Amino acid sequence: MLEARNLSLSVGTKELLNDSSFRVGDKDHVSLVGLNGTGKTTLLRLISAPNTDSALIISGQFLKSAETTIGYLPQEISFDADLEKTALQYALQANVRLFELSDKITRMEHELALPDQDYEGEAYHQLIEHFSDAMHEFDHLGGYTMQSNAEKVLGGLGFSEIDFHKKVKDFSGGWQMRLHLTKLLLQNPTLLLLDEPTNHLDIDSLRWLENYLFNYEHSYIIVSHDRFFLDKLTTKTLEIAFTQVNEYKGNYSYYEKEKAERYELMMGKYANDVKKVAELKAFVDRFRYKATKARQAQSRLRQMEKMEKNMQSPEEDLSRISFRFPKANPSGREVMRLDGVKKAYILPDGTKKQVLNDINLEVMRGDRIAIVGSNGAGKTTFCKILAGQIDFDGKLTMGHNVTMNYFAQHQTENLSQEKSVYTEMVDSAPTSEAQKKVRDILGCFLFSGDAVNKKIRVLSGGEKSRVALAKILLQASNLLIMDEPTNHLDMRSKEMLIDSLEYYDGTLLIVSHDRYFLDSLVNKVVEIKNGSLQLYLGTYAEYLEKAEKALEAERKEEAAGRQKKQSAPPQVSEKEKEQTKKTSAAKKDKKRIEEIEQKINRLEQKKESLETMMATEDFYKKSQEETAKTLDGYHTLCNELNTLFAEWEQNS
Repeated sequence: MLEARNLSLSVGTKELLNDSSFRVGDKDHVSLVGLNGTGKTTLLRLISAPNTDSALIISGQFLKSAETTIGYLPQEISFDADLEKTALQYALQANVRLFELSDKITRMEHELALPDQDYEGEAYHQLIEHFSDAMHEFDHLGGYTMQSNAEKVLGGLGFSEIDFHKKVKDFSGGWQMRLHLTKLLLQNPTLLLLDEPTNHLDIDSLRWLENYLFNYEHSYIIVSHDRFFLDKLTTKTLEIAFTQVNEYKGNYSYYEKEKAERYELMMGKYANDVKKVAELKAFVDRFRYKATKARQAQSRLRQMEKMEKNMQSPEEDLSRISFRFPKANPSGREVMRLDGVKKAYILPDGTKKQVLNDINLEVMRGDRIAIVGSNGAGKTTFCKILAGQIDFDGKLTMGHNVTMNYFAQHQTENLSQEKSVYTEMVDSAPTSEAQKKVRDILGCFLFSGDAVNKKIRVLSGGEKSRVALAKILLQASNLLIMDEPTNHLDMRSKEMLIDSLEYYDGTLLIVSHDRYFLDSLVNKVVEIKNGSLQLYLGTYAEYLEKAEKALEAERKEEAAGRQKKQSAPPQVSEKEKEQTKKTSAAKKDKKRIEEIEQKINRLEQKKESLETMMATEDFYKKSQEETAKTLDGYHTLCNELNTLFAEWEQNS
């Protein structure tokens, strides 16, 4: 499938890989891991387009089979050429071959219908043959079901039927990335490269993507900081560390365990080597000048020098975020209370969108609450209300002695781009005492030496997130509200943040799509759905289990209700009349499915007969009008079949 041999890779003076090799086989499901800045994104970009980045200094080889096709989802993408297309039109561009065939078929139809054709000529017979081949290939590649497939993937990734007809330019960056992901999945490449595919997905679309990739028939490489995602989907891990690509034959959890075991073995060997060298050195020092032992001493000296040359201390990444939140005086027992809180927005078309409706919630000291819900449900709006950032209707009462710290979802946008990291921190420090701690805090977030003098604008997304997180340490609080704090953090940084929040002695409210992060910290879950709020007690994993059971119980109740109502005798009540109508409609739906299936069979037989007739020479000896009429009828039949298939899928 894909093999890298003796690959060395540098960007400017920074070496990313040095003489490293790895292989991705057919149907391999691979996670690519490593600290931010080790070159994961650069490597994916290089695999997708080996000769397009002039900033890279490359040596070594990339080998891939002739059958390998590559699809790449980057973290950022430009839609300039497609902004005026609708979401559905953009998705339908996925299969380039189908669109080429469609255009080719249209052109050949026009040529076949031209007047004054030489029906006996060789060129005309070749045109007939090419037309027939194109029609068969178009049908074989799923040309008549492409739209229904595109609609399924769009729906799975969260697009509504109304969204299908919205222009690409009207979607936010996150939704545009979903569009690009839709197109990639429809292309079905043999090697799929996904760089942080979960960043812009809510829980529902994330589950859908997990199921899709779990059943994906080809290979993929995923870069993600969502360890639940990697554990479920990957069976092989490639780690970039210290300019090498190391292979682990398991998912992320296996990789963590195996890496620790490998390090312990290497440390044990290194300790034994150090001990052996010390023993050899002691012998040499003692006997090298004694004539009776000189030969043995020289032999030991050569052995010692050889061991010292080959000895290598196991490299361990010791750079890690390790910090504690500053302590604040405790708040009262009740931290905040919401009574009848409502929030609505006026949309550009003048309509009113009710985001939150009659929300009631009591937050107690020591609560650790996850705020969850689909994209657009109102999680960020809810956080802004709690933090006093926006107006609302209803009542919010803060408890005694509450001091709040708020980390917004787009906190990095509030950083001053032209300031240095150090200046940004100092200017945000509320007291001179806090200013004295700036360098220590930055050191915890991996900014030391000259790195503190970097301009904010030159930092990566992960570095900016670390600066924004560092700023919240400058002020003590007993209530911490965090909206997507783990965006752009690598695994190590995320683990350290979890460790720090475990020691936080205040009240915590978190919005995050990272299931591992939430499950490590929370004891309550607030779900926002359709403007309402539902409170669940327990961990995030327990919430997921309860939510799934509730959904399953609801399905069973609905099924039992339908069965009971269908078997009950007719009643005069309006309720039963309505149920009778529904039952009748269900029967009609079943009958309609049978009718559709019968009609599909008839039309497919007719289509096959037409194709057989159209493939003969005698067909094109007919008059131009008869030929054109038959071709029009054939295309009408194909379109009718396509419509019937779509209706059958919808009603089945």
